[in-house]
Parts: sequence; C-alpha cells; structure tokens
Amino acid sequence: MSRPLEGRRILVTRSRSQVGEFSRLLRQAGADVVEIPAIEIVPRPDQELDPCISRAHRFDWLFFTSVNGAEIFLSRARELNSALSGKDGPSPQICAIGPATARRVEQFGWEVHLVPTRYQAEGVLEAFLERHSNQIEGLSILIPRASQARSLLPRELSRHGAQVEVVPVYDTVVPEESRVALEQALDQGAPDLITFTSSSTVRHLMNLATDPDRVRSVPCAAIGPITAETAREHGFHVLVESSESTIPGLFAAICNDYDRKGVRSRG
Repeated sequence: MSRPLEGRRILVTRSRSQVGEFSRLLRQAGADVVEIPAIEIVPRPDQELDPCISRAHRFDWLFFTSVNGAEIFLSRARELNSALSGKDGPSPQICAIGPATARRVEQFGWEVHLVPTRYQAEGVLEAFLERHSNQIEGLSILIPRASQARSLLPRELSRHGAQVEVVPVYDTVVPEESRVALEQALDQGAPDLITFTSSSTVRHLMNLATDPDRVRSVPCAAIGPITAETAREHGFHVLVESSESTIPGLFAAICNDYDRKGVRSRG
C-alpha cells in the first residue's frame, strides 16, 4: 500500500481511549506515531445522570454531539434498563452529529433519525431547521454532552423557540502524566506534525507545555474549521485542515497534503 507518511514523526493528542484507530491509520501510512493524550474523558457521577435518563421519554429529540456523550448516556441507560420511552409514548427521535456517533448509537440498538452533512454544531442546527422548515417552536430537546462544549447549538435552538435542556455527562480534563511525556517527546526531536481532533486537545496541549513556543513552532493538522480556528488562536500554523470533521477525513487530508507537496524537511 502507499506510505505517504514514511519517515514522518506525528504527534497525536487524542484521548487514550480513542486514539487506537487514528494511530493505526497513520502507522499504516508509514508515520512514526507519538501518542501524547491531551485530554481525558471523565464521566459525571451517576446520581447526576440518572434523573436525566428517567425523564428522557418526555423529550421530542435527543441530540448526541459526540461519541463520548452517546457512550456514557446510553451505557448508563442500559444499566438502568431504561427504554428511554414512556409507557404510552414513543422514544424521542435521535440526532447524531456525525457518522461515528451515529454508529455508536446504533450499536446500542437505537435508530438515528438525523445526521447532518456538516459534522459540527452549525451543521446540526442547519439540518434540524431544514427538517422542520424552520418551525421548531415548542419542540423539546435534550442534549447530553461535555461540560465544556460550545454554547452555539443550545443557544440557537432556544432562539428559534425550542425548549432545550443541556445535561453535562462528562468532563474533559488534562492528563497530568502527559506533561512529562510531552517534554520527553520534544527532547527526542521536533515532530513533523501535531494533530488536533478537537478544540479541547489544542487548549489542553498548551496547558501541558512548559514551553508553549516550542510546541507551537510545530505545524499542525486540525479536524475541521472549528478546531483549526482554535489552533490559530493559540499561535499554531495550520498546515492541514480537513473539510470533513471525522478521523478518516483528517487522515486522508494529511496523506493528501504529503502526497501533493512531496517530502518535507523535518522540523
């Protein structure tokens, strides 16, 4: 197979629980992958989540804006043997922000009714309004998500008249063990590329860095425009920005960039 990343050293910042597939793809393309998790997913306590699950049947829609949110919410619903529906009514319809999130929802046995063509909050809003001909007043929507997630989606849904409840089901925290690992990786030689798969990975990596200028001197690849903008705000040169906010999309964008421009000088 083609190995467009042969000899390239690429630093991956994805959480340890989610890094496997991305690292495998990069290694198959020839990259020397350095895994420095910049975020750790910490589920909220069950006592915060359980009342939300017990009321899920009252909502018209459930919005899952990440694989993590779907995993944590639906795993706990399964543990509680909750059908997410009332005795006399149907289950809420489900919107998933992208194909990976949709697949995880379906693996729990639930039907996904809406996946936007743009896998970000703006795309979810656009697809949902289009589905309802911009008439969403009175619709009730439950959004289980990260506590640090962007406010755009619930704010705009509310502005259009929907009744929105946001429930934080997990936090993203900085894994302290990555602080020393990052410095050791940099001491071994500057990577050719740092990859960011969310805005949180950008912010947290800078939090981990004892010398931020040393980190931001390395060009980066960002998954989609929101993450790319966050990287630029933190002083990074965004060498690759995937148009599709998925791991396969980011991987393809990185490979295409190296294929198109040829071998780069290290550092």
